[in-house]
Amino acid sequence: MRYFKFVVLTLLVILTSCEKYNRDTVLVIGNMEFNVSDIRLYDTSAHVLYLNKSYNKLNDIETGTFTFLDEGESVLSGSFCPGYMSSIPTGPIISSCPFALQSFALKLETWDRDKRSTLNNAGFLSLMSRHNLLHSGVGISDAILNVSGSELVLSFTVTNADQASLLIIDPEKTGPGLYRYFTNGLTIYDLATNSVVFEDNIQHEAPVPWDSWSMNWLSELKPGESKVFTFTYNLSIAPAPGEYEVVFGFPGLSYQVAEEELYQGSARIWLGDVILRQRMTIQ
Repeated sequence: MRYFKFVVLTLLVILTSCEKYNRDTVLVIGNMEFNVSDIRLYDTSAHVLYLNKSYNKLNDIETGTFTFLDEGESVLSGSFCPGYMSSIPTGPIISSCPFALQSFALKLETWDRDKRSTLNNAGFLSLMSRHNLLHSGVGISDAILNVSGSELVLSFTVTNADQASLLIIDPEKTGPGLYRYFTNGLTIYDLATNSVVFEDNIQHEAPVPWDSWSMNWLSELKPGESKVFTFTYNLSIAPAPGEYEVVFGFPGLSYQVAEEELYQGSARIWLGDVILRQRMTIQ
């Protein structure tokens, strides 16, 4: 009888350890568990996970871990990284203190060079897709760089690859100075020397107050719709002919937008950013 009780207790311990999390749990942050019903969507372009409401407890997190689970099995895990840390973490992170976005929109990041394979791995995307949480956000294509005398012109096409209408910051509405506030803009690297030959020189203009935003800054892109953006820069020294890497940070709004402001009618304000990184030849 004593042996039988021992076996039963042992089995209970094993079963309890195997069922550490509810099988419906898809995200664990500290002692907080989130089910599918707690998640609104995941945007693969900006790597932003949107929750269905704000969780004030998330604002208190500085360090710790997060794990995405598919029927109890981890498919993506990482750590919270406060801005005061001097070391460079490996793998997925969520910036904290303060959040890069809000306590309803968690931005996944990584210092890994191949960002898409780290953050958009097959197991994680399968989990999001199976629960109809997967959204594509925006895409950037057809980048063109022209240098003529002391003038440099960059243009590219932004496309709404999502199934919902998106509201994006439009430099034609903000003006170049205010738009520059939201992005580091353009950087050009000489591939031969791995050195910077040009950094965005548009003087930024801060909004008033600094944490405000306006619908007047935004343009709506319906699903599949595209818009061409063009930026003109003055050069003190023109880059020599050669091969270059062109990097441009295409920005969205972030901490300015509260959860109840995210949707304007049927259109969602696109949060986060996308980095254009392309090899180009200057003649």
